Amino acid sequence: MYYRYATKDLSINNAQAFVKALNAVDGSSSKKSVILYAVMGNTVDWAAEPDPSFVVDSEQNLHYEQHRRFIGAKKIDVGSVSHVVPRHDWIASTVYAMYRDTDTTMSDRQFYVLTDQYNVYKCLYNNKGSASSVRPTGFSTLPFTTSDGYTWKYMYTISLGEADKFLTSVHMPVKTIVTPDSSPEQTRQAAVQNAAVNGSIEIVETVALGSGYFQVANAVVEVGGRTTLKISGAGDGGASPIQGFYNGSSVYISSGTGVGQLRRITQWSGATKTLTVNTAFTTTPNTDSRVIISPTVTIIGDGHNAQAYSRVSSATGAISNVAVISVGSQYTRAKAIITSNSIHGSGATANAVVSPLGGHGANPVRELAADKILLNVQFKGSEGVSSTGAGYIPSNTEFRTLSILKDPVLKVNSNNVHVAVESIANTSNSPATLRFTSRATISYTSMDGNVPVNPFVVNDIITNERNRLAAELGTLEFVTTLGAIARKGASLVNAVQGANAHIVYIRDDETQTDSSFYSVYLNSVQSYSNHVAFTKDDILLNSTSETPVATVEAILGPEANTFSGEIIYTENIRAVARTPEQIEDIKIILDF
Repeated sequence: MYYRYATKDLSINNAQAFVKALNAVDGSSSKKSVILYAVMGNTVDWAAEPDPSFVVDSEQNLHYEQHRRFIGAKKIDVGSVSHVVPRHDWIASTVYAMYRDTDTTMSDRQFYVLTDQYNVYKCLYNNKGSASSVRPTGFSTLPFTTSDGYTWKYMYTISLGEADKFLTSVHMPVKTIVTPDSSPEQTRQAAVQNAAVNGSIEIVETVALGSGYFQVANAVVEVGGRTTLKISGAGDGGASPIQGFYNGSSVYISSGTGVGQLRRITQWSGATKTLTVNTAFTTTPNTDSRVIISPTVTIIGDGHNAQAYSRVSSATGAISNVAVISVGSQYTRAKAIITSNSIHGSGATANAVVSPLGGHGANPVRELAADKILLNVQFKGSEGVSSTGAGYIPSNTEFRTLSILKDPVLKVNSNNVHVAVESIANTSNSPATLRFTSRATISYTSMDGNVPVNPFVVNDIITNERNRLAAELGTLEFVTTLGAIARKGASLVNAVQGANAHIVYIRDDETQTDSSFYSVYLNSVQSYSNHVAFTKDDILLNSTSETPVATVEAILGPEANTFSGEIIYTENIRAVARTPEQIEDIKIILDF
C-alpha cells in the first residue's frame, strides 16, 4: 500500500520539461534556458583495460577529474533530442496487452507495437488474450479490428530521419506534435491527434460471459415504422414466438436504411414478430434494413452518448463480445451493464474502458509513458577549425568517457568578461563545438641530419633538471601524429613551475613554415607549484638525454573555462579509437 506516490506523470513531465528547456527562449533576451554539450574525454587506460572502470560518484571525480580529462564537445540542439519508449516490434503469434484505464502496470506492458513500416499502433482489445496473427496496417484516425479479433489504434509513424537518429534495438522515438510540418508522417499524426475524443469509450470488454442468452441476427424488416418494426424472424435461430421474450433487449439497425441506430425494446409480440422501441427512430427503417436483437448494453457514467450492443454465441448462449457504435465523450469513469429480462440470460458482466486524458492518440508521449530521453550526437572526424584550434576536436586520438555538460562558460572575451554559452545560444557566435584541450605550439632542436626528430617517443618521460619528481605526476595518454610520434607513458612537464599534462594529440603546426614546429593538444593540465601552468618560453627536456629538446612558443588555453558547467550525465566506456574517416554515432539515454 502506498501512502505517498510520485506518479508516472511526474517522470513524463520532467522529461518534457527537459526537452522544452532546450528550445525555450527568454522573452527579454536571446538567452536559451539550457545549453547542452556532449563531451568526449579520457585517453588514459582503465585499470582493467579494455573493460571500463565504474564511475566514482565523488565531487573530486565528477566535477574536477572529469573536467580535466575533457577533449572536445559538440552542442546538442533540440533536433538531436527525442522522447523514447521501449521498442515492441509486432511479431506474429505474440499476445499483446490491451489498454485498460484501471491497469496499474500499464506502462510496463507491451500494449503498443512498431511494425516493419515504422508505424506505431496501440492495442485497444486483444480478443480475450489471444495471440495476434494479423499485422496492423493503415492510417485511419478511427480504431479498427483485424481478422484475428484485435482492435488497434494508429498512433504515428517514425520517419526515416527519426529512425536514423533515435531508433535503437531497445528504444523507439515518440513525440506529440504541436505545430505539424508538411511531411506525410506529421500530417497523419496531426490528424490522429485532432480526431481524438476526450473521455471516449472505444472498448467494452466482456469479463464474465454469462449463459442462457439469445439473439436474432440479420433479421429482415418486413414493415418499418418510427416506433414499431415487424421482422421476418429469419435471423440466426429465428425469432422467439414467446410473448415478451425480447422485452428489455436491444435492436440495432446493422445495415440498410437507418443503419447505426440503437434502441431498447419495450414490447415484443411473439405472434406477429413485432417489436416496439422506447424512442422513435430518427430515420425510419424499411424493407432493405437488417436488424440485430440482443441483450442490452447500458453504459453509465459521468460522460455522454456512449452506446454499444452485444453479440451472443448461438452455440453456447454466452455473450461473445460487445460492439461499441458510439464512443461518447467526457467520461472520467464508466460502467457497462448487460441485461435481457427475467425470461432468459444471466451472469454476463463487462468493463467500459475509458480513454486516457484527451482521447486515444491525443498525446502519444503521455499515452506511451515516455519518461526517457535519447540524445543523439555524431562526431565526424576532426571537427572545428584546425588552423586556429577553435572548437577543435581531433580525430587521431581515443576516448573512454561520454558526458553531458550543461551551460559551460566561455573563456574571457574581448571585453574581459566570461561569457556563459547559453547567453549567445541564439546568435551566430554560438559554438557548435568546443575545444577543452590547451593548444601548445612547441619547437625543438633535436635533429637527424637535416630532418627534425620528434622528441616525444614511446614511453619517454619528459622532465627537467630542477623538478625531476614532477615528471611522475602526469603521463602521456595518446598521440597520433602527422609525421610525429608520441605514445602513452610520456609526461609533459613545465621546466620552471613543474606543470604537467596529458598529451591528447600532436600534429605538424600548419600555421608555421618551419617543420620543427608542432601543435601539442593537452588535457589534465595542472601545476603543483604556485598553480601556474605552461607559459611561453617554457623549456621542455627529454629525461633520456637530459638535454633541452623543446620550447613552448605559444600556448592557447581551452575555449571553455575549466570546471565550468554542470556534468549531468557521464558514462565510462571501452576505448573508442578515432580516425579521420570515422563517424561516432552516439546515443545516450536519460531515464527520468
